[in-house]
Amino acid sequence: MSEDLWQKYMQTREKEARDALIEEYLPLVKQIAGRLSLGLPSQVEEEDLVASGVIGLLEALERFNPAFDTGFKTFATWRIRGAMLDELRRLSWPPRSLYRRLRELQGAEQKLAHQLGREPSTAELADALKWSVEAVEQVYSQVNSYALVSLESLLFAPAASSEGGEEELLPAGPFVTPEENLERDERREVLTRALNALAERERLLLALYYKEELTLKEIGSLLKVSTARVSQLHARALRSLRESLHAAGYMEK
Repeated sequence: MSEDLWQKYMQTREKEARDALIEEYLPLVKQIAGRLSLGLPSQVEEEDLVASGVIGLLEALERFNPAFDTGFKTFATWRIRGAMLDELRRLSWPPRSLYRRLRELQGAEQKLAHQLGREPSTAELADALKWSVEAVEQVYSQVNSYALVSLESLLFAPAASSEGGEEELLPAGPFVTPEENLERDERREVLTRALNALAERERLLLALYYKEELTLKEIGSLLKVSTARVSQLHARALRSLRESLHAAGYMEK
């Protein structure tokens, strides 16, 4: 961001300067929307996330204080991400039937894996369940979306929330109490143990997606599997993490 442009906006709050800053940070909004759009349910469009992310960016511009112990990009990222998570939470509330269908899908996965000596494909699961391939993929899509929102809300709370004061967006520092820091450390320890318990390929997939920020297509190319298979593996990994966090008392089932 141009320092002159930022200084101008801070001093004058002119619409022209604000619009220029929005344009400069729009790629960041689109990047975050792309990261959160994995397996979006049919009722959610990536453009919905972009629109809510722009609102988060506007909030960041209005609320940022140079005295914060964090830069504007970090501050804006939390605001943008939080606004998108709020939108996903509003649009992606899981239907009750999801849990029943997920149990059926998990049972089929385990049975076929035992019979075949390998992980079943989406088509094989669909055939065993007498579902369409699209129905299997829809369950994975819903699981991905709901689990992603739940995990991010837990692991980044209160930072991921778009509500509340500026202090909530700081990952650490004088605004965070020792108790909050301790709870956050405990959550991360539980998450680390849960990650270590995953299969090697699932750990690699999560590392490529969340750390290296590769797309589903890029991950599929590296792992030599289809994009649908990446989504399937991602859903399974998130389910395992949720179960571990639930067992530790950090997440509802």
